[in-house]
Amino acid sequence: MSMLVKADASGAVTLPAELCREAGIAAGIEVVAEVQDGRIMLQRPRRPIWEEILELTKDIPPEEFDKLPPGGAAGIDDYLYGSPKRPE
Repeated sequence: MSMLVKADASGAVTLPAELCREAGIAAGIEVVAEVQDGRIMLQRPRRPIWEEILELTKDIPPEEFDKLPPGGAAGIDDYLYGSPKRPE
C-alpha cells in the first residue's frame, strides 16, 4: 500500500490511521525514521539488550540465580574446558 502524506511547516508528518493499521503500528507508538537510498524507512525502536534480558528473566526465582557459578563469564574457560582457575 502506498499513500501520499504531507509534512507541515515544521517538517512533522502525521501518518494516517489506515496506513498505521496496514503496517501494524499502534496509534501513538514511537517509530524510528531513517533515510535509506533516498527513502524514509520507519521501524519500531529497538530495546537495549539489557531490557530484553530483564524481560526474559523476570519470572526466574532469585534462588535459581543463586545456583549460578560465581564469577559468571569471567570463568567461562574454567567451566567449559577445565582450565586452571585464575586468582581473583
